[in-house]
Amino acid sequence: MASNKVIWEGCNILSQGRDIGWVEAGPGSPYYESSVAKGKGYLSFWITNELHVKHPTVLEEEAALALIDQFDIRAACLHLIYAAYATQLERPWEQQFVLNDRQLERYLGLDKNKKLNKQQKLELLLELAKQPCHLLVYVSWPEKGKVKSFSVSRTWLWEISEPILHFQEDLMGNSEMVGFTLQVKAGNWAQYFLNPSRCKDGNGYYEYGILSQCILQDLMTIWYNHEGAARLILWLLFKTKVGNGPVRAGTLFKVAFGTEKVEQARKASAPRKRLVSQWKTTLKVLDEQGWKFTFDLATYPPQYLPDLPDLLPLTDIPDDPEQAAEFWLEDGAKGEGDRLTDTVKRPYGGFEQLLTARMVVQPPEEISRKLEELRESRPVRSISAGESLSKLSSDAETPPPSSSKSKSRKSERRLLSPEPSNQLPENTKATEKIDSGEKLKALRLTRGMTQSVLAAKIGKSTSWVKLVETGRRSITPEDQTLLFTVLQATM
Repeated sequence: MASNKVIWEGCNILSQGRDIGWVEAGPGSPYYESSVAKGKGYLSFWITNELHVKHPTVLEEEAALALIDQFDIRAACLHLIYAAYATQLERPWEQQFVLNDRQLERYLGLDKNKKLNKQQKLELLLELAKQPCHLLVYVSWPEKGKVKSFSVSRTWLWEISEPILHFQEDLMGNSEMVGFTLQVKAGNWAQYFLNPSRCKDGNGYYEYGILSQCILQDLMTIWYNHEGAARLILWLLFKTKVGNGPVRAGTLFKVAFGTEKVEQARKASAPRKRLVSQWKTTLKVLDEQGWKFTFDLATYPPQYLPDLPDLLPLTDIPDDPEQAAEFWLEDGAKGEGDRLTDTVKRPYGGFEQLLTARMVVQPPEEISRKLEELRESRPVRSISAGESLSKLSSDAETPPPSSSKSKSRKSERRLLSPEPSNQLPENTKATEKIDSGEKLKALRLTRGMTQSVLAAKIGKSTSWVKLVETGRRSITPEDQTLLFTVLQATM
């Protein structure tokens, strides 16, 4: 799918609504502005309710805000489908792509939904299909590298023709809608962001990413009960394509829950507790969808780690009452910072520390694999409008929705050392590499550490340490680095 800044911000607007920060100062039309190149350029978005006129007017004040409040996060899925179809056209700002209700049902998984009848599905799809087309965009782009500065007058994000409705008469002579056909084209912004010719000549861009059908169907499943998780998935689809560096938890909080809720949590304990609970639940939902987390050991407070089995050692507390009593007596005798309770209690100022904490989020395996293929095959390829979506679903260069689901939906979760690296420190001799359970056990014992203490320090469960020390689990290079850092620090 197309993954440029225009598409990303359009997705943010549809998924985050008013939380994204609309400028409402004074009389006039509310607008959303996103800066480019540290303020040298910007994108501006407005709202219109005139979808089928040549020169749409912009909605003002309360009318615009009321329409923004009606945005459905599921409309972002239609926006992404449009972005996928636009990559199939040579000149998407002039050429229309065509979609029908059966295709949309299949992409979104509504064909398997038994709670809605045919009429309800058609009405829902028509409404969702129109919402991305309520956005108008203006582009002021600075000079970047070989690409000269340019601007695009206010234009449609997506321009939709009047839907073609298909009716059928029943035995009583009553007409009933049985389907529809959509004709959509990109706005003039696509001349600079989806133009193979300009990209080849160095006068524009052609950025694309991965859209998997399973992502669309996941969003359609979780959006109602877990809106924060759905928002994050939509945002991370673009973020992970741009780069896989660390991101601050506070940024993810604002995307998932909005700035207003974050500020309320900063001021009072009750909303703070609710928000932290939502955060941990949101991470669990993303984990179930196959997203992978790496938490920075130096900045992420262990008290706020999500309740996932291989992050918190609480599952290793004995069930037997006598053994449990002995366990807690031993734990209480340890020094401050080494006790199990120290990893779960929330200190004063912990929430602020959480907001500044760093973490890395990686997409599900299927998307990671496709992104790697994209990086290895950068040349832009022209695609005829006649090629079908299903035919292109396996093409890494122009990736519309794919129907294949990742076989493994379980994420990898680990903690980063303060200086993350895939290699052992240079001053580590070969004999000091912690590459076996026997060496780990020997080093742990020489430092007087129990398995539970070591587990708490490295952010893993006691059972993980037991499995490694008994040779039933191998030690990855990343785990070697983490273990060496922690054990060296206790010398």
